[in-house]
Amino acid sequence: MSDHGQIDGSGRAVSLIGAEEILSRQERAREGAARGGYAALLVVGRSFYDRCGDLAYLTNHFPPFPTSVFSDVNRGLGHAFFLLPVDGDPILLTDPRGYRRDLVPVSDVRRASDLGAAVVATLRERGLASSRVGLVGDDILPAAMDRSIGAALPNLELLPERDLVPGLRRIKSPAEQHLLREAALRADAGLRAALDIIGAGRATEQEVCAAGTGAALMAGADFVRYLRIHSGPWSAAGSRWPQAMPRLIEPGDVVAMDIIGAFGGYQFDVLRTTAAAPVDLDRRAMLDLVHEASDRAVAACVAGVTAGDVVAAAAATYEGTPFSAYTGTMMGHGIGLETVEAPYLQQGSTERLEAGMVLCVEPGIFVPDWAGASIEQEVIIRAEGPPEIITPTATRLW
Repeated sequence: MSDHGQIDGSGRAVSLIGAEEILSRQERAREGAARGGYAALLVVGRSFYDRCGDLAYLTNHFPPFPTSVFSDVNRGLGHAFFLLPVDGDPILLTDPRGYRRDLVPVSDVRRASDLGAAVVATLRERGLASSRVGLVGDDILPAAMDRSIGAALPNLELLPERDLVPGLRRIKSPAEQHLLREAALRADAGLRAALDIIGAGRATEQEVCAAGTGAALMAGADFVRYLRIHSGPWSAAGSRWPQAMPRLIEPGDVVAMDIIGAFGGYQFDVLRTTAAAPVDLDRRAMLDLVHEASDRAVAACVAGVTAGDVVAAAAATYEGTPFSAYTGTMMGHGIGLETVEAPYLQQGSTERLEAGMVLCVEPGIFVPDWAGASIEQEVIIRAEGPPEIITPTATRLW
């Protein structure tokens, strides 16, 4: 932890990731780059609520501006690049909006309106124009930048490096685990406020969304990307635009509530399902079944099992029931600096869980045009025994 902190909704100071841990991450990344035969790593990140994870992990910089259309002048708003040479000091390139000097332990930070051109100039300056460089985040590098860098530096060997930094990020440090616990508390504040509005009756999805979003922010969340409120037959939609409609929640409606945001840069993603009383027997049976599947999946999250084993534990709950045809093959994911990280909890996955991983476990049932339900728990995998559940929100809400 560092002396840098963030004040939560109760006025309590919470320590954020400090310079010492960031610099240690950089050194481990350098060592990995050297083993991989790279002269440097070039890390790309996108806006703080989108895909900043690799960049933020190594710099503590969260690009503050949304990604924007390229123009003749502005090419790369909402992006940032971090050049980490195996030998020599690193350089952080930001868009003109800048960065938090009190949080970013990089001495050489440069602003540019054309980030592609800045990358080219920086590689030339460091004598890397004809080197082997690992590109971390190649899936989010804008194609226009890729073309411009390639045209300007034809001898540069810029190779996708998809394992090194994501591999470091998979196991969360004690400081990261602390912030993920704190983030889950902000989700709880939002969901409890949403439940209060639903319980009072005669509320629209938008009113529930507004109350929950406001409560999470008042509790100290960095931001709430969305609080998805889907009611009635819409509860069967795993995703719908917009996040909430002026639809009145009627008695008997199943209501899915999925809140996503962050605290101290670390994400929360918690889904709960409730029902506006009275709920009929068929929908109650679905809700009870999902609750059992969630418990079984969480219990299966122990070090050494595979991600596929967790999915199988939940799937076994549904076998022989009328709902067995309405479940998904993906039932969760990792979480950290981004909402969705590796590993994916997917049917047949052979990836093994390790102590220190933080997962969102969310088996569900989704019957089109009728109702759907999911209960999402965030858990920390322990070295031995069952996982630590860090989401305090009640799970049986009907």
